[in-house]
Amino acid sequence: MRIIGVFGSRGKSFVGDFLLDFFKKHNKSVYIIGTKEDSEESFFKLLTNNIEYVIIEISREDILNNRIKNIKFDVLIHTALEFENANLIKSYQNLICNLKENGYIILNADSIQKIEFVCEKVYPITYGLNERTTVTASSIDDMNGLCFSFCLQRSIVTINGKLIQPFEKPLSLKGKYQDIYYYLASISALLCLDYEI
Repeated sequence: MRIIGVFGSRGKSFVGDFLLDFFKKHNKSVYIIGTKEDSEESFFKLLTNNIEYVIIEISREDILNNRIKNIKFDVLIHTALEFENANLIKSYQNLICNLKENGYIILNADSIQKIEFVCEKVYPITYGLNERTTVTASSIDDMNGLCFSFCLQRSIVTINGKLIQPFEKPLSLKGKYQDIYYYLASISALLCLDYEI
């Protein structure tokens, strides 16, 4: 079972739904835990099922009440943090330490609030609309849907040990300009999990 956590002030449902649809289209058994549920309680009910992927949209309550301390994630996706209180920002450090060894933290480098974290033996991947990130977008057009080039700017190693070299690929998806961040995060997670886009 691969466990994906999505956290942030906004965009969790967008990323969760995108990943859910992707896995279903690839005939994978997948379950999503929404922000209205107690994530840890819902997760441990699933352990007897034969599920390949669990997506957890991590709520503020999950973090502040330390409800997910016993879940070890393969991938954590940070969507955006805007004007959150200092206690919540500090709590994200504990969340990131819940990554499995050699897991992935996918961070929005353009987010207003930054997370300072120290966690050894995890792979950080940054995304955003600047040249310093691992993943960015170019040639963005949202006149008729959302078209952009997905750009992997540095090599990454997938969860199964495959090396993916930098590349650029044009994509056409539903949405508007502001959705670009959610797509960059989602597609980055899929690359880490050994899917081609």
